[in-house]
Amino acid sequence: MASPPWYKIAGSYKADGRPTFKFTVSRIYRLAIQILTSLMLLPLDTFILLSAALLNHFHLLHHQQRHNRQLLLQNPRFYPKTILITGINTTRGLKLARQFYYGGHRVIGADVGLSLIRSGGSMSNTIFTYYSLSSSKAQYVSSMIDIIHREKVDLWIPYSDNVNQIDDAIAKSTIESRTSCRCLHLNVDYVALFSRDDSFIQHVRERGLPVIERHNVQSRDSVHRILNRSPNKAYLIHKTSKGTLRDAVSLPKSTPSQTYAEVSMIAISKDKPWVLKQRARLGNYWADLVLVRGVVRAMKVRPLRPQLSIKNDSKMETGLYETIRRLMDEFAERAGPRISGHLSIKIMVDEEIAPNSVSYIVYIGGCRQGSIAVAGLLDDDPPSNLYSSYLELLSPEVNGIVDSDIKSQVYTKSKPSREWTNYSTAWNQIHIPVPSVVQSAEELWIKIQRLRDSVMNFVPFVDRMENFSVLDPLPWWWHYHVSQPVNGIFSLFDGEVEIQ
Repeated sequence: MASPPWYKIAGSYKADGRPTFKFTVSRIYRLAIQILTSLMLLPLDTFILLSAALLNHFHLLHHQQRHNRQLLLQNPRFYPKTILITGINTTRGLKLARQFYYGGHRVIGADVGLSLIRSGGSMSNTIFTYYSLSSSKAQYVSSMIDIIHREKVDLWIPYSDNVNQIDDAIAKSTIESRTSCRCLHLNVDYVALFSRDDSFIQHVRERGLPVIERHNVQSRDSVHRILNRSPNKAYLIHKTSKGTLRDAVSLPKSTPSQTYAEVSMIAISKDKPWVLKQRARLGNYWADLVLVRGVVRAMKVRPLRPQLSIKNDSKMETGLYETIRRLMDEFAERAGPRISGHLSIKIMVDEEIAPNSVSYIVYIGGCRQGSIAVAGLLDDDPPSNLYSSYLELLSPEVNGIVDSDIKSQVYTKSKPSREWTNYSTAWNQIHIPVPSVVQSAEELWIKIQRLRDSVMNFVPFVDRMENFSVLDPLPWWWHYHVSQPVNGIFSLFDGEVEIQ
């Protein structure tokens, strides 16, 4: 395929033509491991690649996905769409491209922020055409519009990690005003509103949803007033300056006298205010969402720190996940049909102890935007029909066929439970005996998970088969044996200026 006129190769030289090196011990170590592993596994991986290619060429394996695509294309009522996915070099971009392709659609792939060697995803046989775009703001929008006009794109899904949210929002606004293409991304006003936790929390509070408390306090009296007003809540108080919360103080203490003594030692004034914010005693969660026209079309709930999540009682965990799901549905409904995009909303779980019961309550505590924020949903194990949820943006035609009966895909760790009436779930005097052996096993499992995460940070290729597909093996081979090692070597140089 001929390169489009804006095609450029990311250079490794500054404007003065002299290379700038980015050598660090960790980067060199990671690169050495990548190259060594690539060379060691090259014969085996090449054998796997050729075997898969032969099986596909002679149609020795029957695959339902391929058969379904053929049936769809033979259906006279089916109207395939042209889908543009930026960020085809990401795991989520490649997986979504395959879903759209086997769903009968035409996929255009693009990467933003160029590398010397094209990405593995660009080699996929599910990609009809591939473009490599400059990340320059001056060229980004015009290049996107050119592609959309040239390929007659119906839907654009931004998955690139190299473009910030506001730039994609500006591109969306321009594209939708000049073309018939729809873009699954938040509008500019939503991106600006949700980019700061305080404005996001205020937005949610105004819509009557439960949010975490956060106060800027300028005196000790104001601290005591807040603590006395909500005696069942726990707080952290810290300085307003950004950084670690190592010096944060937990309030209230065991007794009122200890609380007063602790607060009296804090130097609070109008010139030096502190932040008093509610603390989640039962852990934090992320709710990864795909929102389409104000409806949650896909969701996955994951704990921020697994060792702090509620694990000891399946009924409790099931009720918690169901409550979070209902809260997210309510959030989307109150945001309205103008909201479409990817959001990961922070959920904080707290407890309120009464004489005869313990109530577990969920609050909204912040959010992150973009496909990278919901990688837990899109990368790890995306819903098998996620693509049909995206096509809801082109309503009333869904998946090329008129159909409005699309169910929300909700992925949690628990089975469905009964409906809950509000956002707090209470049980009378819950006592959960957990034998010491179970606690020891859980602690051991947490340590194993931490070790695995640490290994993955320094030894890539641990989950190297996640992009492999028997029907589409080349992207996997190309990424690990061509694109990743070669681009890794050139990434040691600073590439601020692109070489024409």
